[in-house]
Order: sequence, then C-alpha cells, then structure tokens
Amino acid sequence: METYERNHGTRFTHLLRFDPQVLESLHAPGELPGSVRVASDQHPGVVERMAVVTAVANLPEQQAAHRRRYLRALLDIYGMLPVRVADAASVPGTVVVAPEREGRILAELLGVLPRHQGWTPQAKRMPAAGGLLVGVDHRLPARSDRLVVVDGVVASGVTLMAVMHLTARPGAAVDVFTCHATAEGALALARYAERREVALTLHVGHLSGVLDERFYSVDPEDRATLLLGDIGDTISPVAPGT
Repeated sequence: METYERNHGTRFTHLLRFDPQVLESLHAPGELPGSVRVASDQHPGVVERMAVVTAVANLPEQQAAHRRRYLRALLDIYGMLPVRVADAASVPGTVVVAPEREGRILAELLGVLPRHQGWTPQAKRMPAAGGLLVGVDHRLPARSDRLVVVDGVVASGVTLMAVMHLTARPGAAVDVFTCHATAEGALALARYAERREVALTLHVGHLSGVLDERFYSVDPEDRATLLLGDIGDTISPVAPGT
C-alpha cells in the first residue's frame, strides 16, 4: 500500500476490502436493471468513439496526437449521454465527486467542477489475496443526500463502490456518469447500491468487454486487447492545466 501512496503522492485515510467471495457475488451474471442507462443503445456514434479509444489504448507507443484523439472521443461520449452531467450537477444540494485522475480531468473539461462544490479524491484499487483493496484519501465530502460522480470507466466498480460507501447516506440519490462499463461492473454497482439503500442511476456511454484476472476491462475474443487502458495515464499529458 505504501508504494501506491508514494506513487500518487497521498495517504489513504480509508481502506475498504472486497474479498473474492464478495466480488464473485457482485459480478455474477444477471439482467441489468432499468437504472443502468446505456447511450449506445440509441446512439451509434458512441460505438464509433469507443473504437477510437480502444485503438489508441493498444498502440505500442502513444503520441500526443493519439492522446488528444482519445480524450476527444471520451468527451464526445459524454456529450451523447441522454442526461448532461452539468444539468445533474446543477440540481440544488448536489455534491460532485470526481476521482483522480480521469474523473477530475473530465469534470474540469466538462465545466462541472468550477461551478459546483466538488471533491477529487484519490481512490485506488490494489490486489489483495485474490480480492481487491481500495484506498481513498481525505478529499471526500461529508455524507450527502445527493451525489454526482464523474468517471471514465467502470471495470470492477470497486472504486466507485468505495466512494458511495464513504459519501452517500442511506436513501441518497447517486448519479454516476462514465464513458464505458463492463456488464460485471454495472451489475456490481447496482447491487452494491441496493444493499446500501442508495438510489443509483448509472449513465454510461457503452457497455462491453469482460473483466480479466487483474480486473481490467478487455475484449472477450482477445483478452490481450484492452478496451480503454489506463485513462489517467493516457489523457493527463494532453489535458489542459494538468
């Protein structure tokens, strides 16, 4: 854990463990609830942008032009979501949480953080005895009744589950916005929210891929192909002000 803290220049003040049995139940196959809203079901342009993202993620070497195309594709996907994140964030009493790094970068570029009360915690997952440990630092709000969470991808879902656990009161309304999710990650978020008595809506650009043994989102036909790679590593060199 100390290595993760050192690499990200922070100290984790909260640790949440998800053991293998818990993850297995959260990620079990099932029917997606109506609270998971997938933009690509109605907007084929999302799939085109995801193809750009996947192509750049798997390049052996990424130039600045590639990174800018990747970032532009992510922002385009946000623009195709049925609900605008800025509209959700502008509801009175809303607290915006945008985890470092991609959540914070996307939220800033989408104009969400400058106008609203926002929090940008480090929330990092770490392998732990076949399961996952999530470390979250102190940059979190008090528990809230209404949250908007901005992120880039939901793979396993554990970092956002940790954010919900720490920031949402029972009965809270939580809107999660993201470009991509695996079915396992979307189901896990929905199930976890139900257990926490949180009213979750997941606004996602596209749903595809599977989790590999490292809990990364990969192509089920070729598990060596990452669907998004590390979004923060990819976009931070070309994001304004980063």
